[in-house]
Amino acid sequence: MKYTVVLTGYELNIQAKSLTNDEAEVAEWDIADMWELEEMHLAGEGDYETCALRYDNPLTITVQDEAGNEVLKLNYSDLRHYSEVDQFSDHNWDKTICINPQYADSYENCILLEKGYKGSAFYYSLESENAPKKEDFLLASLCIETADGDYDLVGEILFNGEILEEDELQSGTQQMSSMFIYKADGDQTEIS
Repeated sequence: MKYTVVLTGYELNIQAKSLTNDEAEVAEWDIADMWELEEMHLAGEGDYETCALRYDNPLTITVQDEAGNEVLKLNYSDLRHYSEVDQFSDHNWDKTICINPQYADSYENCILLEKGYKGSAFYYSLESENAPKKEDFLLASLCIETADGDYDLVGEILFNGEILEEDELQSGTQQMSSMFIYKADGDQTEIS
């Protein structure tokens, strides 16, 4: 039988790009406008971009059968990390991306744009002879390391030890936008 899995929560869209010292200086002092800088540096040209849900509340999983009937609903507290299951604990499904120019050689300086969306939904399909159960689902994490700290996000959702492929993303209501310039010397500027 085919099922639809809907992972719902708070989405972060993160874009980052390395800037030269001159580009960082111009962005910080001469332009200093988030939307102009986004158009100039990040519109389809970022070094790194991801859309993922935060790895915390209000993260939920809903499973629907082919008729659209809800057969399972899980909250964040019901979800386990794959390392909690002995047979999968030696896998390496977690990912860590460092965009902090103090520690990442690929960034001379970094311009970072983050946008947050409440109520975003990621859709997945799966086939199973048996109705999915809580124990069938596991999460892997995606950690984005920045100069302000780490973002802990959902990297993958697994069903019976197999990574599900995302079918669709429906972003929710935009809640925030922030832009930062991080420099290799540790200085940082928030652009508004």
